[in-house]
Amino acid sequence: MKHKYISTQSNELLSYFNEKDRFCFGYGEAFKALPESSESAVKELLSDMTKRGLLMRLKEGVYYIIPYEQDAESFMPDWHLIPEFIVKDAQHYIGYYSALQIHNLITQPSLKEQIVVSKQLRPSVITIKNIPFQFIYHNPDHFFGMKKIWIDNFHKVQCSDLEKTIIDCLFKPDYAGGIVEIARAISISANRIKFEKLLEYVTKFKSQAVIKRLGFLLELLNIDNPIIEKLLKEKTASYILLDTELPKSGKMISRWSIHQNLETETIKSAIYT
Repeated sequence: MKHKYISTQSNELLSYFNEKDRFCFGYGEAFKALPESSESAVKELLSDMTKRGLLMRLKEGVYYIIPYEQDAESFMPDWHLIPEFIVKDAQHYIGYYSALQIHNLITQPSLKEQIVVSKQLRPSVITIKNIPFQFIYHNPDHFFGMKKIWIDNFHKVQCSDLEKTIIDCLFKPDYAGGIVEIARAISISANRIKFEKLLEYVTKFKSQAVIKRLGFLLELLNIDNPIIEKLLKEKTASYILLDTELPKSGKMISRWSIHQNLETETIKSAIYT
């Protein structure tokens, strides 16, 4: 581990953010912390502190304070703590597979952090310490249903709530590990889902794909709930693929206008074994 020499200015900067209980900051805040220094001097200091393992650069102008006892080469904070500092001025929430992870509904570890944003960001993926952070744009009609959720004993993050996580994942199964992973999540969380809220979200989201996949999965998983009949009334006749990642094969389920390109037993065996 490299020696972490802390100069007077470095100490002043770190003390400033420590007093504010901040572990991440941008250029503007650093200039406020050292008002008697020029912008170029502050930028040079931040660059030097990064080289010495005191700071971790998340993106241009955004720095994370590395705990002194941590090795800078191997240090990586909890991924879920990072999104709020890299979305610029966009509204955001952690979504899709990353949200399933926060809700303790996945069996395979996540290999990326997925962040739903209210405006399109470029690039749509940035990499931090070999971890991809993916920005997924939602238009205003689809941008709702988020709340602050505890991820440990000290930190909350902005994440889609359980019901909105299910809606989003059904809308874009390829962002959530596929239909089998989503079906498993619904099965595991069935006793926690607020079904009236789920139906309210379905209505607000206005997606036939969500209506059809949700109704189909609820019946396949033997989750008997009054919203099934309400979903049937909202369903149109046009067919949609059950799993967007698989080829267009399999049987047509007229009840839900689903092109079932994944065998029922494949879904059930993955859930119950």
